[in-house]
Amino acid sequence: MADIVTKIGYAMSLRNPQQEALSYLDAISTHCDYKKDSKTAIEAVATEYCEKHRKIQVDDKFDFPSFCYAMATGIGKTRLMGACMYYLYKTKGYRHFFILAPGNTIYEKLRKESNPNHPKYIFKGLEAEMGRPKVYDGENYDSYPVRYEQMSLQFEKSSEIELFIFNIGKIFNSKTDSQFNFHKFKETLGMSFAEVLSSFDDLVICMDEAHRYYAPASMKAINFLKPVLGLEFTATPKSTNNVIYAYDLARGAVEGYLKTPVVMGRSNMAGYSSEDIEEMKIRDGLTLHEHRKGVIRQFCGDNALPYVKPIVLIACRDTNHAKEVRALIDSDSFLGGKYKGKVIEIHSNMKGDESEENIRLLLSIENAQNPVEIVLHVYKLKEGWDVNNLFTIIPLNAAKSDILAMQTIGRGLRLPFGRATGNEDIDTLDIVAHDHYRELVDEIKNSDIFKYRDLDRTVVEPSDTVDINSPVDDGQLSIFDFAVTDAGVKSFAEINTNTQTQKELYAAYLKAFGVTKKKESDSYGNEQMTLDQLFDVETGEPDKKNDETSETLETTSTISKGKKPLSKDEFVQKIKEYSGKAISVPKILVQTTSEVKFKRFAVKRTIPDFEVAMAKIERFDAINQQLLTAVDAQILEVDDALNTLACMLLDSISELSYEDADFIIDVVEQYLAQIDGNEEDKRKIVRRYASLIVSDIRKQIFEHTERKTEDIHIVQKDLILFRKFVKNVKKDGRVRFDKPFTDKSNIKKYLFTGYKKAYYTENAFDSDTEHLFSIILEEDPDVIRWIKPPLNQLGLFWKAGQQYNPDFLVETTSGKFMVEVKASNEVTADDVVAKAREGIKWCHFASTADPDHKVWEYRLVTDDNIKLGNTCKYTLSTAHKVEEG
Repeated sequence: MADIVTKIGYAMSLRNPQQEALSYLDAISTHCDYKKDSKTAIEAVATEYCEKHRKIQVDDKFDFPSFCYAMATGIGKTRLMGACMYYLYKTKGYRHFFILAPGNTIYEKLRKESNPNHPKYIFKGLEAEMGRPKVYDGENYDSYPVRYEQMSLQFEKSSEIELFIFNIGKIFNSKTDSQFNFHKFKETLGMSFAEVLSSFDDLVICMDEAHRYYAPASMKAINFLKPVLGLEFTATPKSTNNVIYAYDLARGAVEGYLKTPVVMGRSNMAGYSSEDIEEMKIRDGLTLHEHRKGVIRQFCGDNALPYVKPIVLIACRDTNHAKEVRALIDSDSFLGGKYKGKVIEIHSNMKGDESEENIRLLLSIENAQNPVEIVLHVYKLKEGWDVNNLFTIIPLNAAKSDILAMQTIGRGLRLPFGRATGNEDIDTLDIVAHDHYRELVDEIKNSDIFKYRDLDRTVVEPSDTVDINSPVDDGQLSIFDFAVTDAGVKSFAEINTNTQTQKELYAAYLKAFGVTKKKESDSYGNEQMTLDQLFDVETGEPDKKNDETSETLETTSTISKGKKPLSKDEFVQKIKEYSGKAISVPKILVQTTSEVKFKRFAVKRTIPDFEVAMAKIERFDAINQQLLTAVDAQILEVDDALNTLACMLLDSISELSYEDADFIIDVVEQYLAQIDGNEEDKRKIVRRYASLIVSDIRKQIFEHTERKTEDIHIVQKDLILFRKFVKNVKKDGRVRFDKPFTDKSNIKKYLFTGYKKAYYTENAFDSDTEHLFSIILEEDPDVIRWIKPPLNQLGLFWKAGQQYNPDFLVETTSGKFMVEVKASNEVTADDVVAKAREGIKWCHFASTADPDHKVWEYRLVTDDNIKLGNTCKYTLSTAHKVEEG
């Protein structure tokens, strides 16, 4: 792959298929000249250098060479388009790029994405490499800086890329051929804009959704512009004759760039009317939708990600059908009115304010604050509607062939987090196809693209998404956290017993109350709720009006506007209640550092000889062919041999610093002493051989270097106040922790309640042995309190970017423990051992920082050693021993 392709790929963070696609354009472009070579000659080059050496034959109706990228929807065709344009700009010097969109939706999208401030900027990553492109479109092309003088066009001088963004409807009209505004004479330009564009000798046309431009009138309008090259981007090419690179849906799903489509349905549909089947599809689709909402909410909470709101797309037969479906779903009687006000229609018959409002809601549908969850459409959402939160498609209008059509499915293939998560509910797109289900299964059983799920056999259980709160709600906990940090409190035990600490905490609480009393604005200038708007001081409870809003804010409390802060007695009572449940756990960052020690040694000169031969400047008579004179040439030398070598050595070894100056000077002086000649000779030798000398010294230094690796720790926070987390559980999935439990294979779907010593009164477990261990902790009088820490709140990393979340933190009368529960056949697995070693390090450092003067110990307990009736101490004594790394 050419170096330029690699650089562009790195700068733009191109995905593998995007970079592969660019490499084929590079291979072809390197071997032809689009300005000079014939279309036939360029086709021959493309045949030789395209993917799989396809026979490239551009449509006869195009007067120019045009190459197609057949790329699955969601892979990133627009980013690839930007990479191709920049490539041609850097390698060929082309500056003029005409981007053609098939309709208004994509046209508006491309106009926005040509702005460097847009998150999906077409040249994202290249801002430092190129100036801001000049953009002209169907709204401003009259202002293009050109004038017609003395029988020739005079352009404003520019070295930047120029983009011309139009939709096909703005450059030709099927009823009047191509004679309208784009082709009309403009006084400001001295000719039509089409003629201006056709005058460029480097115009490249980029056709988004290229299959839409193969009608004769479209081709005629495009040919008029006389481009030197065409680049076509589409998921469904009109023909494969000019495809230089293809990346299909199957590869995208297998390689983790796209969701996997899942066709879902019920087989036993005989006897139901079409209306019954339709309602069944809607209800089943929304059952899946509710389940997925809980899964995604929990995933976002566990990974500290912004919530991605899933949406449902329902395809209707016609506009009347869409109104009927909306009336059903939007009614009070349908599922208890759950979706009332959460449905919009999008179709061509919508007019006026309703249409504008629905389009506005559609364009902002990825925003979690947008209430819409269901979109009804009638063949209006095709190309250009790019969202990452569509998870369910319910085709009420479709024949079998329509359901499998890539263009329909493509609306929901984008991954919400830009990558596969490994969670099937998040990485798949559901297509509810009851009435065609068996036909589809037979057709796709051998497909690499689709999966299928039989609802007769696999029932999605109703589920609830539950907030698991700490001993106080999150809003109240935030201001406690601020006060604890500001007052410098390091132990919850100290809060319970020390009145001075309580006094200092209350002062910090009042400070926090005052600091956040005014409304704050977020980075977009929007007002956010503040402490005094969200919390009712008199009741100590969250303000119910703002309960949902509080989940999305990172403010420091919830205090009702206009109310007074808690009294000191109220505050002390509440924070003492909290402290009685909390273990004093510091937030510790463990880091591995290397210490390098340079030892003095006797330096040896291993380069055998330095030649400093005198050079001559010779004058030769070319006519008479004789040497006239030879004059001694001046030999270059450095100003200071010692300083030159010392500075070069310092630059070449990253571990050296100016504090090692004596060491550096010593080794250089030793080396120079072994070079023959006077100081002038040595300055000449260093000028010529400095790199070799430094390499020689450097090698010897490393041979005499001692390296010592050690772990250090940083206490990032004295006390962690664990927050609430989200759990997706089955309906009626709450059970008492101490009651008999038999559904062990589905334990992850349950919440166990009634705990007295636990930080959280409700806890979820990954295995029955974890549940049994929680009973041991509750029953053992030696255990004071325990925590099942939520994901990613402890701040303990086991490898770059990945936190380790141990199963339990336990405090007994004599010590504190980090406990991991594992099956006996898993304790030697590489990841389990790696996590355990990081846990051991953390416990070592936590012991030195523990304000309660208790020792932290790590315990890896196997499931066969967890038995009811045993004490916590005995159970922990059976732990599997892990060798420290």
